[in-house]
Amino acid sequence: MENVKLKQLVTKTVEAFLKTPLVPVGVSNRHIHLSQKDLEELFGKGYTLTPTKPLQPGQFACQETVKVTGVKDSFGKVRILGPVRKETQLEISMTDSFTLGINAPVCESGELKNAVTVTVENPENGVRITRACAIIALRHIHLTPEFAARHNLQDKQMASMEFESGNRSICFKDVLLRVSPNYHDEIHIDTDEANAGGIKNGDLGRIII
Repeated sequence: MENVKLKQLVTKTVEAFLKTPLVPVGVSNRHIHLSQKDLEELFGKGYTLTPTKPLQPGQFACQETVKVTGVKDSFGKVRILGPVRKETQLEISMTDSFTLGINAPVCESGELKNAVTVTVENPENGVRITRACAIIALRHIHLTPEFAARHNLQDKQMASMEFESGNRSICFKDVLLRVSPNYHDEIHIDTDEANAGGIKNGDLGRIII
């Protein structure tokens, strides 16, 4: 009888978990995506990036870093993420924006119409390029189609996400859902947002519609 009750309890717990859209967090530090043209201008003709850590499927952190300079200050060792993209894009936090002395817009990744100009330098050879590429990425959640279907969620839908980790429970609004078979389920927030809620990599956030 006790085994039956235990099985029923476990079953109810699993069912409750599956009905709750919980997603692990990946805290995003400042980083840059380079176009092939800008990669070769900075590092040399035919240069290819050196992967060091897998991220989302097909995406990776690289061994290579650059220096980024704004109006007031600069950051060294800004990690390059691969593979190369159509356009160069620097993703920073709002605090980073203040440090650089720029007014970077909050927008979805890839929307560079209002991106702010910075200087990107390869410190190994001193080559510099100036690009309108700096943004603060809109917080977002990568979801597989299976997860989205299970919880009746749609690509490009806006949601909120709630965190109850640590002693600084917090709820973020205006969170973009991005659904694709090329993703695994992961929330992306920047370091400012993570620090505000005492959130660390691997913590679980709950999606609220």
